[in-house]
Amino acid sequence: MAKIIRIDHIGVAVRDVEESMEKYLRILGAELIATGDIAMQGNKTQAAYLKVGDGLIVLDGAVDPNGFLAKFIDKRGEGVHHIGLVVDDLDEFIKDLEEKGVRIPHRESFGYLRREILLSPKDLCGVVMQIIEWKEGDAPTLEERVQRLKRFLHSQ
Repeated sequence: MAKIIRIDHIGVAVRDVEESMEKYLRILGAELIATGDIAMQGNKTQAAYLKVGDGLIVLDGAVDPNGFLAKFIDKRGEGVHHIGLVVDDLDEFIKDLEEKGVRIPHRESFGYLRREILLSPKDLCGVVMQIIEWKEGDAPTLEERVQRLKRFLHSQ
């Protein structure tokens, strides 16, 4: 049986990544790890990866005005968009979900580093869950996760 290892990050949907990043840096004392553009669900998003204490927050900005993120912000406003969870075996996790009758609305692979699925907010009390398998295995320390994140961004 597959298991969830940890919360990888919290994703926050924002209208303006630069403006939002300044708020997180100033108010929370967050540390900027990296910025980058990522293609998700066929849409380009701009992202800022921030270290906050021993956790990660990703500010996701909508680049495509017709994309899923822009539609989310138009409908619900800025705020928590998803929680990223790391699993030890995504295939086994998917099998467990399918046996429970859980719908998997989105599956994606990001090159040699990461695969993921999204679970509908309809199934999980209004929150999108991003289930991630890092192909190179677990990175138990925050510093290892930050280095892996930087490799991921450079692979995009």
